[in-house]
Amino acid sequence: MYLHRLIERNPKLLRAALELHQGGRIPPNTWVVDLDTIADNARSLAAEARRLGLSTYVMSKQYARNPYVTWIAIANGLHKAVAVDMPGALQMRRYGIPIGHLGHLNQIPRNLIPQAVAMRPEIFTVYNLEHARWIDAAASDQGVIQDLLLRVYAPGDIFFDGQQGGFPEEEVPQVVGAIGQLRNVRLVGVTAFPCVRYNANPDEPPTEITPNFRTILRAAETMRKMGIEVKHINAPGNTSSVTMPVLAAAGATHVEPGHGLLGTTPNHAFRGDLPERPTYTYVSEISHHVGSQAYAYGGGLFQDIYQPGYHAEALVGETWEQAKNNKVDYLHEIKQIIDYHAVLEPGNRCVPGDTVLFGFRTQMQMTRAYVAPVSGIATGNISVPYLFDHANTALDAEYMPVDPKVVRADIAARYGV
Repeated sequence: MYLHRLIERNPKLLRAALELHQGGRIPPNTWVVDLDTIADNARSLAAEARRLGLSTYVMSKQYARNPYVTWIAIANGLHKAVAVDMPGALQMRRYGIPIGHLGHLNQIPRNLIPQAVAMRPEIFTVYNLEHARWIDAAASDQGVIQDLLLRVYAPGDIFFDGQQGGFPEEEVPQVVGAIGQLRNVRLVGVTAFPCVRYNANPDEPPTEITPNFRTILRAAETMRKMGIEVKHINAPGNTSSVTMPVLAAAGATHVEPGHGLLGTTPNHAFRGDLPERPTYTYVSEISHHVGSQAYAYGGGLFQDIYQPGYHAEALVGETWEQAKNNKVDYLHEIKQIIDYHAVLEPGNRCVPGDTVLFGFRTQMQMTRAYVAPVSGIATGNISVPYLFDHANTALDAEYMPVDPKVVRADIAARYGV
């Protein structure tokens, strides 16, 4: 659904991605990320957060935790990163990325907690007392005090399937009392997900807080009455410049921009006037034909927020002049167990070897695609420092792993962070 926004607001990215592919500098099945626009979006988000008194944690999973994206976001005013799971934290540790928030949306496995504590995150989120106790033990062994957030829920809260968890609201007093007996952890706040949602209906406000957010506000008040200094009311989900004022007014202290940084929140699909511009495109290549349909390489295809009956498209061509005038249908509704191919029609407008440019919302860490962070698109002085594989490993020209220390040094030399 974001292809029209890319064409409208960042056509230079599309052109650069096509030329990189046709020049053999990136393979098909690659996310191309525009670092110049990442910097612009980060500055916009950071300025709005400062205006509202909000702190930011960068949600890194959407762009597969790429170190260039994260460090540029930090260099342009955003704070530390979020690791929603331990694999993500370990990937970020390779590149020296400071972690602000661990344990949400996934708890840290028991035997990895000492390593997690050693990363010195600002906060952990816990769903149960077992994890609080394990973190306390690791913090005691390392001689530190670790701050914790409670994830709290109540009847009527909304969740995505498979992402439930936390403490029932009525158990908060008992939980606060139990954690208060531990010596090396400290309760500092609450969190939930999602805390805000978008409305596509033009007759409704563009954003509204969820029941989840109201639940954690009540939980925070309960904690205050018990003598807890509540410093963090962490309100993740759909964070962008259009939702920050709503969250701040409702009482949030911390937000976690992810798709807001990338310019691909749901509101960005429906509105072209938001400060953040789209920053990535998925690049493939025509492989072959089956009857009247053309098949392009997959690996990064993702179920977008398509509405019923939505007509999805892709741009196809050997040159930008060809591709920008050659929109073909992308049959996104075709279900595949493994996304080996994207199916396009009419196939007679697609030639094997042509570049295919897609614009859809994704979670890059859930794909097996490459990531190519690209700088200089705004000026035409295009540079691809490294191609990264799906496990966030930098690759050289022969697709061999590059030492993370070399990558970190390059980031420091380029961006001063």
